[in-house]
Amino acid sequence: MKRLIDDIFIFDLDGTTVDSTHREGETLEDWFRLNTEENVMNDKPLPLARAIRGLWESGFTVLICTSRTLSYWDNDYLINRLHVPKGVKIISREKGNNTESWKLKKKQLSYLQNFKHFKNARKYLIDDKENNRVAFEELGSNCWGLSPASGARFIKHMIKY
Repeated sequence: MKRLIDDIFIFDLDGTTVDSTHREGETLEDWFRLNTEENVMNDKPLPLARAIRGLWESGFTVLICTSRTLSYWDNDYLINRLHVPKGVKIISREKGNNTESWKLKKKQLSYLQNFKHFKNARKYLIDDKENNRVAFEELGSNCWGLSPASGARFIKHMIKY
């Protein structure tokens, strides 16, 4: 579906749109181990999660880019709890990939600067991790990394959510 507005908003999940602190551990291996149905269903939506649908319904292109390896339960949560619209592309970690989050996200989102269709669009990554935001901004002068608080303030001027 052709979106009406060229701006692209990219949302992180953990710590940005979802509170999943109850399943954090010390390592990536801990995260995989704690990624159970019960733990996923105990995640709590954060206020910024509503902006995903609000921006989409307002004509913006919206993506989710997470360092998670998504399970069936993660996808169920995104659809049934966060009410992520069908057209929102979800980019996630492949099983077995242990790349650092900032490197992973930079690589996964680099296509937005390489494909003619997206190259000139303004792109906003809303992520709670500063190193992810900095790496994203290295992709180009039209790529901005926003903290969840800054992202919420910025979006509030564009839509009501």
